[in-house]
Amino acid sequence: MMAVLAYHKVDNRFELGVTTVRPEAFFRQIGDLKKRGYEIRLSAACDAGGGVCLTFDDGYDCFYRNVVPFLTSLNVGATVFIITDFIGKTNEWDLRLSYKPFVHMDQRQIREVAELGFEVGSHSCSHKDLTRLSRSTASNELVRSKKQIEDMIGREVRSVSFPFGRHNAEVAALAREAGYEMLYGLGSSVGDGVIPRMPVYRFDNSAAVRRKVEMNRIEIVKGDLVHSFSYLSALLSVRRA
Repeated sequence: MMAVLAYHKVDNRFELGVTTVRPEAFFRQIGDLKKRGYEIRLSAACDAGGGVCLTFDDGYDCFYRNVVPFLTSLNVGATVFIITDFIGKTNEWDLRLSYKPFVHMDQRQIREVAELGFEVGSHSCSHKDLTRLSRSTASNELVRSKKQIEDMIGREVRSVSFPFGRHNAEVAALAREAGYEMLYGLGSSVGDGVIPRMPVYRFDNSAAVRRKVEMNRIEIVKGDLVHSFSYLSALLSVRRA
């Protein structure tokens, strides 16, 4: 079975949240998986009986600066999910826990990432909880972001990561109607054909990441518990709008 890891920021900047992993920790985590013989695949679409897939939500420019050079040196791929309304902008959509905003990749960086062989997927237009939007608004978020990315990189966008990992049967159906083949959630509580992902947090060391890949029950419960706090941000994302 393919194990899918979900990262957000890989950066040395301090913030109070838990989704920022320091580059040195990330390097150790991936190096440990490689050393132990885990095959790291470009996406879950490459599932051929196992392996690990790396995914990165939000499309921050620290992915371009810190992740891409390292993975390229290892000849390893990954999937990065873009919030199209915030390309080249700061994360004003987020309930920030840092005194300084984080910057998202701009169009040039996204195109370069795609040219290097990384998969570029959608993370919606505005990073609102799609389950709390009207059917037409949620559909627009999925359709418009897909087209914007395709126009930018010149290739089909096959994957979508739902903001906050939030989805239901209707949102999943809308994503498939929009043309997405790979639908990604966050945490183990998924259904509707959505691919589960194990989130990696600041406090996770290499051994913890390895246990996540092995689908260790304690790590699953811990990850789901931490992820549950994002539901407040999901609610606020729509109320702010």
